[in-house]
Amino acid sequence: MSTFANPSNTPQPEAPLRVNQLSVHGTEWTRQSFLNNVLKPLFDAQTTDNVLKSVQSAAASLQRHDIFEEIKVYLQSSKTVPDTVDISLQLKEKPKASFATVLGVRENEANMNGSVSFRNLFGGAESLSTSYSFGNRTKAAFETALGAPVNGSPDVRAEVFVRGAIKDFSMVNYYVERSKAAGIRFKGVSVYGDHALELAFSHRDVVAQPKSSATVRAASGENTKASVHHAFVHDKRDHAIMPSAGHYIGVFSELAGVGQKGDSSFTKHEVAGQFHHTLFQGQAEQSKVVLSVGAKAGLLATLDNDKPAHLSDKYFLGGPLSVRGFRMGGIGPRDGNDALGGEAFWAAGASLVSSIPGASHLPIKAHAFFNAGNLVNYTKGSSVNDTIQALSNEPRTSAGVGLIFYHHLARIEANFCVPLRFSAGDLPQPGVQFGLGVNFL
Repeated sequence: MSTFANPSNTPQPEAPLRVNQLSVHGTEWTRQSFLNNVLKPLFDAQTTDNVLKSVQSAAASLQRHDIFEEIKVYLQSSKTVPDTVDISLQLKEKPKASFATVLGVRENEANMNGSVSFRNLFGGAESLSTSYSFGNRTKAAFETALGAPVNGSPDVRAEVFVRGAIKDFSMVNYYVERSKAAGIRFKGVSVYGDHALELAFSHRDVVAQPKSSATVRAASGENTKASVHHAFVHDKRDHAIMPSAGHYIGVFSELAGVGQKGDSSFTKHEVAGQFHHTLFQGQAEQSKVVLSVGAKAGLLATLDNDKPAHLSDKYFLGGPLSVRGFRMGGIGPRDGNDALGGEAFWAAGASLVSSIPGASHLPIKAHAFFNAGNLVNYTKGSSVNDTIQALSNEPRTSAGVGLIFYHHLARIEANFCVPLRFSAGDLPQPGVQFGLGVNFL
């Protein structure tokens, strides 16, 4: 965005000033009613300072809608009406269609993602997008979504969607899940963080594998779920992959069995937090020692004993991205080759991350870590004290050292792990362990 004004005629910040005339040029697809809704606050300004701030706010709002490639603002003192200004907006719209392919990373999973998007579909910053991905665990996934801003605001958006996926859970349990869902969601941005509220109706088909246990075979077959999910994320880290300062808070809630629909009825809540602080800063910008502390906890409570939570909805703990030194899902009860998961868990970790002398300019760090956590079953009617007591009994712990290779997409850890405390039935993994992902404990 570029702003131009006549400096010789610019009044003092508190001097009276109003917008006399506003003209918009360069739009071909964007509706006038949409622009009027965004630009209307300009006419409420009464001082020079308010006018300038309103212009900046309106331009920023248009920019966040992601439908304009270029926004130029011209201000000129009115020659006919005193103490007023004429504003001219020169806009250049982005192309309607966009195509993208990108490599994505999740928990010990690499995906190839592709998308086709159409922006400003009906002239009011609406969008239609279809995305497709495949990887080593998510064999195939797609989503098509039609979205639009609410009341012209770039900070609140409503979408309707359909999606489907085929996922291989064999790193934790020997089954494949085929799912499809449809619903509506709202996304919002506030001064405190990002919100997402979703109502979805899902159909899942769990297919047991030859190595599956009796528990997984009993859970196989088709099931449905009607749920409301809310996510809140407050992220003030200086870097999402390799932070050296700041904090992160995430709160995630789900209510299944909405309208007494579906085969499951439960409430599920999870909270996660991180804190990062630089303890030592060397002469080189990247030469530093960072203390990173993270913790998370969750609780799933069945609301109707006749509609218990499905195996896919339970918590699983252990692995290179949670409690290191254990196999993925290697903490908690098991049936043969399969982890049974749990309804309540906690995990915490602390790491000292350091640049490597002579290699501070390279995307590689060394770290030492300590992890702890526990996973238990929770039954309806259990007291809070009993649940806390169960979670505090026999926590699993591990420690180790390793190397971190980081990229803006993800980070890879190569760690030497020492499981310090584990229970019968757990699957500790001492020695070298590799992890690929974004959010590590």
